[in-house]
Amino acid sequence: MKRSERSFPIRVVVAASLGYFVDLFDTFLLPALRAPSLKDLGVAAMDSLRIGTNIFNLQLLGQTIGALLVWGPLADRFGRKKVLFGSILLYGLGNFATALAPTLTVFALTRFIAGVGLGGELGAGIALIAETMKPEDRTKGTMIVGFFGMLGVVLAGLVAESFLGWRTDYILGGILAIVVLAFRFGIRESDLLERSLAVAKPPYWKILAYLGRPAKLVKFAGCVFVGAPTFFVVGLLVSGAPEFGAALGMHSKPSSANALVWTYTSIAIGDILCGVLAQALQSRKIALLLFQVITLTGFSLILFVPATEPSGYYWRCALTGLGIGYWANMVTNASEQWGTNVRGTVTIAVPNFVRLLLFPISSLFLLLRPIAGYIPAAAMVGAGCSVLAITSILCLSDGFHKDLNFVEPLG
Repeated sequence: MKRSERSFPIRVVVAASLGYFVDLFDTFLLPALRAPSLKDLGVAAMDSLRIGTNIFNLQLLGQTIGALLVWGPLADRFGRKKVLFGSILLYGLGNFATALAPTLTVFALTRFIAGVGLGGELGAGIALIAETMKPEDRTKGTMIVGFFGMLGVVLAGLVAESFLGWRTDYILGGILAIVVLAFRFGIRESDLLERSLAVAKPPYWKILAYLGRPAKLVKFAGCVFVGAPTFFVVGLLVSGAPEFGAALGMHSKPSSANALVWTYTSIAIGDILCGVLAQALQSRKIALLLFQVITLTGFSLILFVPATEPSGYYWRCALTGLGIGYWANMVTNASEQWGTNVRGTVTIAVPNFVRLLLFPISSLFLLLRPIAGYIPAAAMVGAGCSVLAITSILCLSDGFHKDLNFVEPLG
């Protein structure tokens, strides 16, 4: 490998970027295709949001199980590179199976399997980049990954609005997985990890036992809660755009697919801006806090200064999307908190646990909705997510300049 590639590992960054692109394309293909796919599988319109949310939660559960119980420990014991191969292969097979699903039950099962595959994608890529690049360059690499990843959701929204049909759209996801898999041949493993493994390979149970210690569990939870507002926004306000449009009194309802395109185009821009800000301030922590303020402002406008037309709803989603463009910096900061021998598990698990937060977020919203009303319930849940995120950021250390060449005392 050339010296320039050692200082800025282009192939690793591109491989991780393509993986995250496919990750988010597939994750949000389900809500973008919710209406046509569930209708085709015999779900009544009045049950579409409830059943679609349940299947989305099942997919996210698959990602979380895959992250914590499969890909994370494998990444710390056998390498980030192997996880990048295995995760994308399982995801691709899951997508092809989804395209052939004859019933709603099979459809839900294949979404779970694809979710298990996707569970390793982002974290393994970010861990590999963080351990390959110099501290002052880490933000640049992860910023690129975040930017291109968000465009995967834009493609999901555009594909959902096309004439291809939902089964063909899932086949496209499987084909993209094959392309990413082929590109990954030739990438290098992390030197930090190889040196750590030369000393000792951490047993599977010791990694999980270490993370289960009370102090470490609180720290891990803090890394997760930083992302709480992201899935309040995309899981409720964006995916449920038609229902929120109706609750806000809009005569012409916004579509989930268009809301996804507007939001994630803006998230991609926000990812660049958050990375540039962190680089300029030499602080990931301050950048994360400032983007929390933008997020809170954005969803407050959606709920309390309602739009009258779909375009107005989309603009508000775009502003909120700009705020939650801190995702890549959030995952990078989580990676920087932990030693090499558990870094893979944590970095893979954190974004998937953030996604799993959609389950308690949506459940709390559904619990409060008949009591407080549609909009007040959303406002209370959103405010709670913001408080959790800001508190967590303040409690975590700023890892911008941290040397990642250290290990955790597993005992």
